[in-house]
Amino acid sequence: MTSKPRIVGAGADTATVRLQVVAAPPGILEEKRQVLKMSANQNIWLPCTGQGSPQPSIHWVLYDGTVVPTNTGTRGSRISVHYNGTLHIKNALMSDSGKYECIATSSTGSERRVVTLMVERYESMPQIMIKNVRPTDTAEFICMARNDGGEAVMVVQLQVSGMLRRPIFKNPFNERIVSRIGKTVVLNCSANGHPVPEIMWTLPNGTRFNTILVIYSPQKEDAGKYRCGAKNYMGYIEKLVLLEVGQKPYILTRPRGIIRSVFGEPLLLHCLADGNPKPTIYWTIPGGHTLARPQVLGRYHLLENGTLIIQDTTMHDAGRYMCRARNDVGEAVLTVPVVIIAYPPRITTGPPPSVRAISGTPVQLNCEAVGIPKPEITWKLPDHSLLSAEEQGRPAGSELLHPQGTLIIQRPTVSDSGTYKCLAKNYLGTDSKATYVRVL
Repeated sequence: MTSKPRIVGAGADTATVRLQVVAAPPGILEEKRQVLKMSANQNIWLPCTGQGSPQPSIHWVLYDGTVVPTNTGTRGSRISVHYNGTLHIKNALMSDSGKYECIATSSTGSERRVVTLMVERYESMPQIMIKNVRPTDTAEFICMARNDGGEAVMVVQLQVSGMLRRPIFKNPFNERIVSRIGKTVVLNCSANGHPVPEIMWTLPNGTRFNTILVIYSPQKEDAGKYRCGAKNYMGYIEKLVLLEVGQKPYILTRPRGIIRSVFGEPLLLHCLADGNPKPTIYWTIPGGHTLARPQVLGRYHLLENGTLIIQDTTMHDAGRYMCRARNDVGEAVLTVPVVIIAYPPRITTGPPPSVRAISGTPVQLNCEAVGIPKPEITWKLPDHSLLSAEEQGRPAGSELLHPQGTLIIQRPTVSDSGTYKCLAKNYLGTDSKATYVRVL
């Protein structure tokens, strides 16, 4: 599918680009055919830099048919192939003249480079030799030749700028870059060396750029492995930049309005989020403490899916809860206000103002109450003692209190006459109702 171009080099024109992730066949950076004339007794380097996905293997075929793979040598190690594919001939002889063929091979094919080498012997001529050359040796040298017919002058400008160095990346490590969809990405790759290395980028589909790489409005399909290469005639190095085009987190569950929870009941707060890479969920509770997924802290339990559970809620659990979903691209925030519902006791069913009882016949006094939290029922007896549901009756008395709050006087006597008061109590308040019992 053809789209509006978004990947261009700085200072370059734009063009329509079709991006397709495929295996790249082998390629050789140097010219495929070359004729080279060299002097005898010199060291000769014939570079052969392979490119492709997968990375091709390099071997050389000499003029006499001998095959020399990478990191091996022949002819008494006078001819060898370095790890970067460069063929090295020490102290070249005239008999070394001929055709040399470099072959880059991988599972996707092969590429060839042919160098025709001519080693010649030149007559010696007057020369000046400077040993251990230094930058301070930079100067202008004049050569003069005289005979009876006159003289000739040649001026040689020598500039010593420093030692030759193969490329070295300023940051030699492979990199991982996460970008947000639609946000322009600049892939910069710099290297030191002498001479100054040439920088080359290879896209996931094999397209090459030789400048700073800019990706405008990146989409998910732009993600992949980008290779940066640095080259001068001393060597070639390469590093990998893994680009991930991510999605900022977004929260899927957003409650409408205030969350209301009943005192003492468990409270569930949901925060389901999505994004690329998968976001991590953090909850900040009203007291300021932050819980990270997954975690159990007292009454708080944060589940793997981002849901926060609060057991046995109290009034102190009311407030603003904040959920944060974070990944390398950004953050999404959800604020959840929580109210804990509670109210003081209210007696809904109580005893009448007065009750007449017959001695020896059981008397039942009802007392039911509502409230949050659930109120505790207590009866105050005529002798001012208190009877609660936990006591389930008294060993010395005839009163029996049921858990629901009903008081039963099992064998009333005249001495049991008096005022009986029902008390319903929780931490928000107390309600009461009294009745006078007269035993005849």
